[in-house]
Amino acid sequence: MISFYSGTPGSGKSLHTARDIYFQLFRKKKNIISNFDINMDIYNSKNKKGIFKYVPNYELTPEYLIEFARKHHTSQKEGQTILVIDECQLMFNSRTWQQQGRSQWIEFFTQHRKFFYDVILISQFDRLIDRQIRSLIEYEVVHRKVNNFKIGDYLPITLFVAVTRWYSQKAKIGSQFFIYREKYSKMYDSYKTFKEQV
Repeated sequence: MISFYSGTPGSGKSLHTARDIYFQLFRKKKNIISNFDINMDIYNSKNKKGIFKYVPNYELTPEYLIEFARKHHTSQKEGQTILVIDECQLMFNSRTWQQQGRSQWIEFFTQHRKFFYDVILISQFDRLIDRQIRSLIEYEVVHRKVNNFKIGDYLPITLFVAVTRWYSQKAKIGSQFFIYREKYSKMYDSYKTFKEQV
């Protein structure tokens, strides 16, 4: 399954991602591969957990992911590792569709389930991403900060909403509200720059 997390800066994408990583690593014991590091003090403090691998953009390749799957995945069990790519437009920009290695990525995304991966791509706007990759997205999760709306001015907490919809049909599936929680925000720094990793 390929999901796309979208939303403007401050809309809750990073918090939602951190919450997902926390839940998948420590509750479901799934592996995470991401192009950003997390707070390793939190990770090392947990006894039971999945494998976490930070791989910068310039090292993150389909070959790396396939080799990881061969070493760590068992057969016939989907979603054993979640690949999370933040600021994915830096790797899969719509204007660089002829970039070397792009065809290998498209082939990987087409067959990611055979390697027992789920994928989360994160960017502000889907049109920044290569059209060939967009066509493989199953779900889009649109993020909004509720406090930015008129009714949100009266809320005593920081509240976000994530609206999930079928990407190809733009049909709404559901929505969930979530609040700012420090234990999730400490998972990783959303202000980290990815420029040096391109």
